[in-house]
Order: sequence, then structure tokens, then C-alpha cells
Amino acid sequence: MPYLLLLLFVAYPIAEIITIVLLAKAIGTFWVVLWLIVAFFSGGLMLRHHKLAVGAALFNDVRSGRLRLSSLFAVARYYIAAVLLLLPGILGDVVALVLLLPWGYLVGNKAAVTPASASADSDVIDGEYRQVKPDVDRLKG
Repeated sequence: MPYLLLLLFVAYPIAEIITIVLLAKAIGTFWVVLWLIVAFFSGGLMLRHHKLAVGAALFNDVRSGRLRLSSLFAVARYYIAAVLLLLPGILGDVVALVLLLPWGYLVGNKAAVTPASASADSDVIDGEYRQVKPDVDRLKG
């Protein structure tokens, strides 16, 4: 297993370099460099501006008790795609763009992590209440 990881860390950069060189020969060096610069800044903007919104959405899902496995995978896919866009390379950018496709939403929400007492079809919200009577002296002024 360690040799497989070593091979991966050696083979991936070599594959990226070969892809960049072949694509530069095919469409031109300017366009490849432009692609890499745009991909880098896109990944940086993705990491910078989306982390608070994702964190708030996940916290809201956890708090309401309807945290879905698909929402966790969507967050993981988003951040992996952003990191792949930051790294220079065409193969990583293609994988990042595939990860950003909305294929997780087509499957549906079958894998949901919900409390055992909650029902998906129920419109009842459990809660506690207490009756508060107004203070008569304060109302009279």
C-alpha cells in the first residue's frame, strides 16, 4: 500500500506535466497558461467565499435534525474541487469540474440522518411551551 501511494504521488504530477505540454502544443501556450491562472483564482475564490455559507447550512441542518448524507458529500465535493482547481494541472481541473456537477441532487434524499422519533411525512413540530401572564402593574403605567 505505501508503494501504491508513492506511485500515485509520482505518477500524478508526471501525468499533469504531460497533459499540459500536449495541450499547449494543441491549442497554444497562451491559452493553457490563461486556463491555469483562471482555474487558480476560481479555486481561491471558491474557498474564500463559500466556507461560511457551507458551515452555516450544515449547522442549520444539524440543529434542525435533518442532516442528509448527500449534503455532507456536497460539501466535501465542493472543497475537494476547490483544492484541485488551486493546484496547477489540466487533469485536476477536469476532475474538479466533474465534482462540481450537480449529480448528487439527482439521486434524491434517500440517505438521511434523522432522529428516530422524527417522521419525514409528519407536519408536527415537537416543542415545549409555557403560558406567561402579563404583569398588571406594569401595564397600568
